[in-house]
Amino acid sequence: MKYFGKWLIPFVAAIAVFIGMQFDSSLYAKPVGRVESVQVIKTTSHDDEDQNHDRLTKQQVKVRLLNTAKRGQSVTIHNTYSFSGGLDNQLRPGEQIFLDVDKGVYTLNNIKRDAILAALLVLTFGLIFLVMGRRAWLTSISILLNTVIFFIAVTWEIGSKQWQAWWLFVGLAVVFTILTAVFIVGFKPIAVTISLGSLLATGLAVALGYGVLTLTNYNGVHLEEVKYATQMPQLLFFAQIVIGSLGAVLDEASDISVAIFQLHDSAKERFQAGMAIGRNVMGPLISVLFMIFIADTFVESVLWIRNNNSIAQTVIWVMGLGFAQSLISAFGIVLAVPMTSGLAAFMAKIKKVAA
Repeated sequence: MKYFGKWLIPFVAAIAVFIGMQFDSSLYAKPVGRVESVQVIKTTSHDDEDQNHDRLTKQQVKVRLLNTAKRGQSVTIHNTYSFSGGLDNQLRPGEQIFLDVDKGVYTLNNIKRDAILAALLVLTFGLIFLVMGRRAWLTSISILLNTVIFFIAVTWEIGSKQWQAWWLFVGLAVVFTILTAVFIVGFKPIAVTISLGSLLATGLAVALGYGVLTLTNYNGVHLEEVKYATQMPQLLFFAQIVIGSLGAVLDEASDISVAIFQLHDSAKERFQAGMAIGRNVMGPLISVLFMIFIADTFVESVLWIRNNNSIAQTVIWVMGLGFAQSLISAFGIVLAVPMTSGLAAFMAKIKKVAA
């Protein structure tokens, strides 16, 4: 009973955080309110030129302010939402919302979701600590450091020159890899193997992808479809590949290296063992990357097809970049198997000789 009880702790903590953050409105400078009541004013049908049908509903919402100098007062706002819900939200009694105010008139800004996000964060880290034990501290610190470094790099990149941005993301990938490897296994030769294997495989995969795309003159790959591109789309495209594929390659390199360093066979046998392990994990990792890509483009693909675009056109313009990124990332996953196996077998042999 005691064993099962400790697994309830993260869930209880998440619920407590969720409840507690219902009362954090005073921490925000932006007006926050709770929806008291909702009245539907009217509902109208809407059809566009592609015969897409939708319903627009206008709500009159009574909101009680939870912060600012007018805390406790009630205001009335109007909200229009669509049945499809692509760019708007239906308001329901009990929800907390952010408000904008202009000359005393309040309008909806967004739904307040910090409570659910904080609860999920507590639940995630709680389960990590239960599964990993003491090593969870290292994992948590690694995630925190990588996140902070990433935001610093992105902030710097926004104001950098075009050519600087590429080297910034390359440096970011190196830092991510080394930090993660060190936190996984410590300052040991195996960390060098994991880092070198991951970086070399990712670098060669990106170089191979760049070479193939350059030789084919990017035929069928529409870089102008890179989302929210305010700089060179080609640069952002390859930066996405480097950062996106690094996690899968690092995971694979870690599995192979850890296994090889535990063996006491010859270098050749260690290499063969690493290759066998790589073959087993290579397929699932490529499948995971592909499924992430499918999930990322699914909604937009449905929208394109619903707007009378052909499947071929949808694949080219919506899925084309994702297919290219997944393929280049798969190059890295495949190349990481022999490269990491060879490095690990060599480093393990040196360690054995030194001992």
